[in-house]
Amino acid sequence: MRTERIAAILLAAGTSSRFGEEDKLMAPLRGKPLAAHALETVASMAFQELVAVVRPLEQAPVIHRKLERRGYTLIVNDRPEDGISGSIVRAIEYLMPRRRVRGALICLADMPDIPPTHYNRICMAAEDIRSVVASTDGFSPSPPAFIGRKHFPELLALKGDQGARALLSHGIQIETSGAVLHDVDTPEDLLNGRTVTPT
Repeated sequence: MRTERIAAILLAAGTSSRFGEEDKLMAPLRGKPLAAHALETVASMAFQELVAVVRPLEQAPVIHRKLERRGYTLIVNDRPEDGISGSIVRAIEYLMPRRRVRGALICLADMPDIPPTHYNRICMAAEDIRSVVASTDGFSPSPPAFIGRKHFPELLALKGDQGARALLSHGIQIETSGAVLHDVDTPEDLLNGRTVTPT
């Protein structure tokens, strides 16, 4: 499916409890905040819509500004403790009335090394609104992932921190390296990521 028919959802509202006191998404990585890597890569592509789910403005003012400058519609998740599912539900509620959107590409702001080519491979593997396409390192399905519009009602019923994992396990899986799919949960993850060169 062409990206022009897809909404990109960037999830950037997590509490980062495993990272410590510092704001994980603002932690410096290769010359810019961690979240800037994913948000800029996604914004460089021709999506129908750019949607970012974020914490309230007072908790993340810099991220808000960066996202707005790149053309994202911001949706505030004022209950990030509800887990990733709460963010997905809010984004899908926003997209439901937008009939031109045929599916959503769910991306994580703490995955800094996903290249545009991988996002594009996922989108191109999606045939229609029934498609589900996940990333995998060869072991388990993960974001970034495409979920077709037919599954939006199922996404609205999500609860907790499992996200759409059950749905992704039944879809197509596009394999890439674990280095590309790594996400930053701890300061150690960030240190490891400083030396990674995205492919």
